[in-house]
Amino acid sequence: MAATAGPVRASGRYGAALAVVGLADPVARLALPAALAMAVDAALAGRTDAAVTLGVLGVLALATGCEIGREVLENRAGVHGAFVLRRAVLGHVFRLGVAGQRRFGTGDLLSRTLESTRGAATAAPVLVGLAASVATSVGGLVALFVIDVRLGLLFLAGAPLMWWLLRWLVRRVGQATTEYQRLLAGLTARFVDALRGARTIRASGTARRETARILAPLPQLRASGHGFWDAQRRAGWQVGLVMPVMEVAVLAVAGHGVMTGRITPGELLAAQAYLGRAMGLLSQTAGLARYARARGSAARLREVLHVAPPPAGDRPLPAGGGALSLRDVHVSREGHPVLTGVSMDVPPGAVVAVVGASGAGKTTLTEVAGGLLRPDRGTVSLDGVPLSALRPGDLRRAVTYAFERPRLLGRTLGDALGYADIPPPAARIDAALRDSAAAQLVRALPDGLATPPRDLRLSGGELQRLGLARAACRDARLVVLDDATSSTDTATEAQITAALDRALAGTTRLVVAHRAATAARADLVAWLDGGTLRALAPHARLRRDPAYRAAFHLADDPGADPAADPAADPAGAAAGEQR
Repeated sequence: MAATAGPVRASGRYGAALAVVGLADPVARLALPAALAMAVDAALAGRTDAAVTLGVLGVLALATGCEIGREVLENRAGVHGAFVLRRAVLGHVFRLGVAGQRRFGTGDLLSRTLESTRGAATAAPVLVGLAASVATSVGGLVALFVIDVRLGLLFLAGAPLMWWLLRWLVRRVGQATTEYQRLLAGLTARFVDALRGARTIRASGTARRETARILAPLPQLRASGHGFWDAQRRAGWQVGLVMPVMEVAVLAVAGHGVMTGRITPGELLAAQAYLGRAMGLLSQTAGLARYARARGSAARLREVLHVAPPPAGDRPLPAGGGALSLRDVHVSREGHPVLTGVSMDVPPGAVVAVVGASGAGKTTLTEVAGGLLRPDRGTVSLDGVPLSALRPGDLRRAVTYAFERPRLLGRTLGDALGYADIPPPAARIDAALRDSAAAQLVRALPDGLATPPRDLRLSGGELQRLGLARAACRDARLVVLDDATSSTDTATEAQITAALDRALAGTTRLVVAHRAATAARADLVAWLDGGTLRALAPHARLRRDPAYRAAFHLADDPGADPAADPAADPAGAAAGEQR
């Protein structure tokens, strides 16, 4: 029961109303056979009693109302519970930050957020249904004892076998549900990966191979699903074998009671009805299977919700120009070091190019510097305050990002560009579009900023320019550009950089750079090598190091102008594709 406490609370007022109806329903079901028995005995005795007739009609009305109410409230409680649980899971995932989110794959989180929440949200309807059924069944059993003790004892004789069958069913179905959702999460993850690489798959002509890879878990998934239904089938036919035998035996004893005068004809009819009620105690196969599914789904949600998010800070961000400081920062991923002992000081308003070979830790450094990722050890401070101590709202307003593959979130393009807790004014968005060389792109759209993002068909460079505009329109003191111009050609990048230099003058910037010309325009270069900071110095000084020149494939002459060096832009045509 405790395993599903959270999903039950998520059903809210609908679950509470369902519980009230669930209490009234057994009362109506148990009162109806007694009222009918009284009416039958009165009729056989030649008496007409208006109170008895009205009582039967009143109980019938109550039972009908309870049945209608349960049907409506079960659906509403399930829908509301799924909504609350999905909001809770998504909110918790966002609070976990980058490190917490990486503990679960994208497909796995998608499966838990959609499939597991839907299954767990049935907890309240299932538990209310089970409780009402058990109350009705226990009441029916008590009524059998009241009518004739022999009837109750005979019924109890077969109860242990039925109870053992139902316990086996709950355990087996719970295991099958957990395994099924785990396999479904793996299949979803493969499908998401394939969607992301659709162009590569098509270009490689590997659609059939990729389809086979995605669908590889289907046999196991099918076996797991068959296991779920097979458990119910086995329990169902075994219960169906025992129940008729018990029913015939009880009714035979009741019939003998009528013949000997121990039981009235009305009580015989009531005994038959109460036997059906009592049988519900031993035929909870479907209800217990649904409960096992809800419990298994809730267990998968708990795996996410029980991961503790990093504690939120409570200090305000003081006035400052964006001085950034890293002290002995260490970050590991899956047991492998990504950053080791990184320490650096970035002056307010400085532009720092982050360079290094693939896998050197550039992106991780930018995640740590902007507070997206907390280091395993060490401190990151902005204007003298550790990022972990800052109020989350202050931190997010002080730092903005432009990513290599930006996602445009919002109902319209204007919403996506102003996507923030405090959206910027329209004039600032227009200026940011000009600074990112995206104004003409937006003007060419039939609906301009009112265009829904899903209707956009953009090249990589166009999408990056919109991502830069989104970052530029924020009033931040630290701007992080993580490969944000990698899909633009050299001339466009130079144009954008010059405009951003004017728009973001005095703003501290970290720029992941793959081109020597980008590093040359920066005030400082943070040179990463194997997760360590090899140097923090101007490009002109680092250029004297042969290893640094080799990272950019620069000419051997350390004094050559990188802008004039034909090898200064190793990304060349590939990075300059304007698809």
